[in-house]
Amino acid sequence: MTVTKRLASGAVLAVLGSVALGSAAWADQSLTGTVTVLDRINNELAIKPAPAGETTGANTAGEVQKFRMRGAIPESLHAEDKVTVSYTEADGIKTITAVNPPKE
Repeated sequence: MTVTKRLASGAVLAVLGSVALGSAAWADQSLTGTVTVLDRINNELAIKPAPAGETTGANTAGEVQKFRMRGAIPESLHAEDKVTVSYTEADGIKTITAVNPPKE
């Protein structure tokens, strides 16, 4: 194997390694809050996070976060529902993988 091929192989492995590490950084995350906007046509939700240390109520929480829903939004989900969502984030797009009532 020539030096050029070895360098190219090493560069490919380095890139693949960094992609794998980058993917791990975006593993499932969770958020508890109140559904503020529910758009069934575009499969999008907006959720206002619950204040730190609380699982219900969203009067003094942080900024509303927008999410896409993987699959259809459950018919049982409505605006003002308190939820805990699991989501992934890639290229700045947050995609919900699961929606549950908040743990109390």
